[in-house]
Amino acid sequence: MKQIIFKVLTVFVTVVAVCLMGAALAMFFVHPDPRSEMNTESMTNYTFTFEPGENPKWTVTRRFSTNAADPKERGNVGTFPNAYAALIKAHQDWKQYLTSQAQPLVEFKTKMDEEATFFAASQATDTQAIEQRLQFLNQVAEQKSGILKQRALQLEGLSEKSRQVRDETEARRTDVVRLQHELEEVRTDIYRLNTIRRDLTDRLVRLEIENSELDARKQQVSGTVSNSAADQN
Repeated sequence: MKQIIFKVLTVFVTVVAVCLMGAALAMFFVHPDPRSEMNTESMTNYTFTFEPGENPKWTVTRRFSTNAADPKERGNVGTFPNAYAALIKAHQDWKQYLTSQAQPLVEFKTKMDEEATFFAASQATDTQAIEQRLQFLNQVAEQKSGILKQRALQLEGLSEKSRQVRDETEARRTDVVRLQHELEEVRTDIYRLNTIRRDLTDRLVRLEIENSELDARKQQVSGTVSNSAADQN
């Protein structure tokens, strides 16, 4: 049993040792290349200058200006004993620069958030006022609609009365035209009767004259006869 445990431990230790050796080899052969890191997108904003000698050093200089008043001004980040320290400092400087550039944006965002909060509160108040106004307008619209329906019914009644009045007026107009024709006929009859009366009057006058003449002649004849009878006696 002990031999089996020792064998398992031996295998386990061997596997761990192999893994650690592989990790060590990977760290040795796959260590980061500082010159490749200097050519990354963020590090292209910096110039890395190597100064050989007894004490070699790296000088890092910005390619951009941090002074808004003087856009041509370039800052010296510093001098470092190795490339890794130069890269670390360049990354720190770039992070600090991005932070300083982001600060106005953060302040602007905070201001915009405050304005958005104020606007949301104002919008909520406006929305409530609009809803109240909408309710009031709906009530007014319902009242106006009721009044409009009443007016429509009244207008319909007035239209019916107007139609009846028009029909009656048309009937009266027809009666007036008919009576005018009858009046014209009556006037014509009156004129004809007047004409007949004048004619009859003329005839009556002539007959009266003739009767007068006949009476006068009768009297003359009667007188003549009386005189003849007296002479005979």
